[in-house]
Amino acid sequence: MNKPSINGFSMIEVMIAILLFSIILLGFINYQQRLLHKHRYWLSTRQANQIAFQLLESYPQITEHRLPAEWSYNINSLSINSHCKMVFVSITLQQQKKIQQQRLFCD
Repeated sequence: MNKPSINGFSMIEVMIAILLFSIILLGFINYQQRLLHKHRYWLSTRQANQIAFQLLESYPQITEHRLPAEWSYNINSLSINSHCKMVFVSITLQQQKKIQQQRLFCD
């Protein structure tokens, strides 16, 4: 008498497959979160650089510039000689990262 063959997976195999799938899924979610964090970081850095360039473009007639919440900017100048001065614009982001741009203005 032949024994009938039983097809299918055992409970242990199913549990191991679910465990591996869960580990892979958690790794993928972690990767996505890091990718999103880096994207936001580079986006805010690019925006801060654009604002700094706009402030330098409008110097010395700088009007009040609207910044995102918790950002601040500071403008300093340093006289190089009687005809030229270096203007520094620094923008502080909410992560306490500073973006600084500078330009030389001469008469």
